[in-house]
Amino acid sequence: MIVIKNVTTVSGQVETCKIKSAEDRIIEGEGLHIFPAFIDPHVHFRVPGGEHKENWETGARAAIAGGVTTVFDMPNNNPPCTTLERLQEKRKMIDEQLSRTSIPLRYYLYLGADSSSIDEIEKCAKEIIGIKVFLGSSTGNLLIERYDDFERICQIAARFGLVVAVHAEDEEVMQQHKSEYSDVQDVSFHSKIRARDCAVVALERALATARKYGILLYILHASTADEIEMVRHAKRDGLNVFLETTPHHLFLNETAYTTLGTRAQMNPPLRTAADNEALWKGIEDGTIDTIGTDHAPHTIKEKDQVYGIAPSGVPGIENYFALFLDAAYKGRITYNKIIDITRGNIEQIFDIPQNNDVVLVDTALEKEIKNENQKTKCGWSPYAGMRLRGWPVHTIVGGKVFTV
Repeated sequence: MIVIKNVTTVSGQVETCKIKSAEDRIIEGEGLHIFPAFIDPHVHFRVPGGEHKENWETGARAAIAGGVTTVFDMPNNNPPCTTLERLQEKRKMIDEQLSRTSIPLRYYLYLGADSSSIDEIEKCAKEIIGIKVFLGSSTGNLLIERYDDFERICQIAARFGLVVAVHAEDEEVMQQHKSEYSDVQDVSFHSKIRARDCAVVALERALATARKYGILLYILHASTADEIEMVRHAKRDGLNVFLETTPHHLFLNETAYTTLGTRAQMNPPLRTAADNEALWKGIEDGTIDTIGTDHAPHTIKEKDQVYGIAPSGVPGIENYFALFLDAAYKGRITYNKIIDITRGNIEQIFDIPQNNDVVLVDTALEKEIKNENQKTKCGWSPYAGMRLRGWPVHTIVGGKVFTV
């Protein structure tokens, strides 16, 4: 049994909490707050094919440091996870890598959808957390460019009660913009090439298809005020749609290109300060249901290449908790809302079992994010230099205590 003495709950009460465990341990919790451990429903731990950027050993350590004990891993691997055979091979690799750590990280896997493997969905229905659909190209070669293929996927999803998670950027609109800026090497044009109309067109089609087939639609990494308003109306109309945003779309905007260069490049791209505000409003009024970090590590060498060669994506899982604790300290969000969007809503949407994983945090601890302290294999953070108040101290997963 793990006994946590004199710890403060999110409601402000000082209590002694007990957690079932094979080990007997007493933790003095005076001065600490106890939170449910976070779920990250959107990570790229790069196995197979990208192990030089991340693997499940380094990813698990980064997750625990960030107060995350459950992750949903995306399928745009090399080769992409689009068949039952590849899904099973991937799970075996993950289990082998996690066995080399002492961290019982909880995980679920997405199946990737491409036009040649739609028939695999039915075979995998009981093995996956959902179907990942790229309506616009991103990292890797997964893409559903034809909307009749998207409809087929949604028909199968409706039959098996599967979540359809959509990267909502329209490929055709994106390619039109790309032709307008074909010779550009200024990374700030990334937000023009993947402009907000890419998201709007794709989301309109996704919402229409979801309405037609009655699926559970999960929109990934919303970045614009337009998407928030569209989903707000769809929810009012009774559509079964849920919306995710990311820490980088909340805490960064287009001004970051000046200081970070291509390290600020991700898909969908950074937007304006007005979009930041719209996202926070969406969290406040419940239009945004969840936070996913879209933890997408690349090495510094890869990221520091010129625009057009540098890959999109940023790491984020281990600064996830601290960013939101700091936001709460500044009055931007309540503790209860943090728990909703990082744990409770995710459990409900994806119908996953609850657990007793918790994180003990020091809400008064101030630290600067430094690249050299990152546990992710890629060794850097887009938030480096930020000084945040409130950090995880102990993460307890599966009855095991990890001091951060």
